[in-house]
Amino acid sequence: MMESRTVDQLAAAQQAADRHAWPEAYGLLAALDAKGQLGAAGLELLGTMGWWAAEPDASVSARERAFAAYLAEGDRVRAAYMALLAAKDHQSHLSDVVAQAWRARAARILNEEPESFAHGYLVLFESEEAMGGGDFVRAAELAGRAVDIGSRFGDKDLQGFGLVFRGMALVRGGELKEGLLLLDEATAAAVSGELSPFATGVVYCATISTCRDLADYRRAGQWTEVARRWCERQAISGFPGVCRVHRAEILSLRGEWTSAEDEARRASEELLSYKAFYQAAEGFYALSEIRLRMGDLAAADEALRQAQDLGREPQPARALLYLAQGRVDAAMSSIGRALAEPIPERLRRARLLPAQVEIALAAGDIATARTAAEELAGIAEDFGSPALHAAAHCARGAIHNAAGEPEQALQELGRGLAHWQTVDAPYEIARTRRLIGDALRLREEVDDARLEWEAARS
Repeated sequence: MMESRTVDQLAAAQQAADRHAWPEAYGLLAALDAKGQLGAAGLELLGTMGWWAAEPDASVSARERAFAAYLAEGDRVRAAYMALLAAKDHQSHLSDVVAQAWRARAARILNEEPESFAHGYLVLFESEEAMGGGDFVRAAELAGRAVDIGSRFGDKDLQGFGLVFRGMALVRGGELKEGLLLLDEATAAAVSGELSPFATGVVYCATISTCRDLADYRRAGQWTEVARRWCERQAISGFPGVCRVHRAEILSLRGEWTSAEDEARRASEELLSYKAFYQAAEGFYALSEIRLRMGDLAAADEALRQAQDLGREPQPARALLYLAQGRVDAAMSSIGRALAEPIPERLRRARLLPAQVEIALAAGDIATARTAAEELAGIAEDFGSPALHAAAHCARGAIHNAAGEPEQALQELGRGLAHWQTVDAPYEIARTRRLIGDALRLREEVDDARLEWEAARS
């Protein structure tokens, strides 16, 4: 029988965890673990507290040992769940081979067991894999199965994960209305406190990143602020890193570059401490884009190299950095290679195409710019995003300027400006006003052109 002192320490650790005193809970559990006084459930809790207390290696070790302990206790379903958590941890640490091994171990156990909540988490892995491969229909179907399993076994977190995965898959497949409704439903559950802190953070981040991919900056900005306040209320120091990446992107669009740079730098450093390498790479990439806009090319290059070292595709920032350095041919080659790669997600292509237009025009290649602009317009039409429409109109406007067609340029740029104003993107508004000034100069309306340029600078 467990000693009363051990029982008291376990209770104290659970109480600390319940009030989100992560380091306190971790310390109590680690002390018990050092004496060999933790069973399977205690090791599982130690793994969770280690993650929140920024002890990623200890967290992974505890979960792997919890797997063995649950097997020894005869709880194969819980053991499989621990294996899936270990797989996710190793995936986050960019140890893909190890992650696959833990996932296979979980699948082998669950294949021999009646359906349980853990089967739903295995289905989520399959949904994520399908989404990464561009099979959004299958990804949505699998996520729906996870929701159903979570509902039948009373697992709120699983239901939340399933809803947000299904919503993301539908959005990426072009079914915006239904997808966004599911994201809203999952986020509402998170806001109301129905989900665990970890699940809440995942739902927030998925919703914000989807809004970002849609270029729905107003919506993304609002959710980013909600997520930041939630992190602060919950004394959570793992998800603020991810939340700060998104916040940095929004601040950058608003022209608040100093604040944006600080947010992105802090996010990257924090995420590295968690060994959340994929997310840290996103932070460094955001930092490179911010520094590029600030004109600090050397610092932008440094951040971009860090993002690449952590596995982040460097486009379109790498091509735009070459352009800013005056290396137009290198920029053309770089963005051309990126778009030649098979990219299953059209929203990802939409993030590359404006750069191709800008670079092609700098190279005097109007034909390539037109092709890119028309593809961007097609994506905007299919997804219905105001910001994508804005980018497409501005791309066409810039092409008309380059072709010496100021009247057509002003029509397109006027439409683009109206769209940018609806999504609260001051930086993009300023870039559009600069192009409007260029069009007015082509019409020899110098005074009006100067007013537009001054408005852009302000």
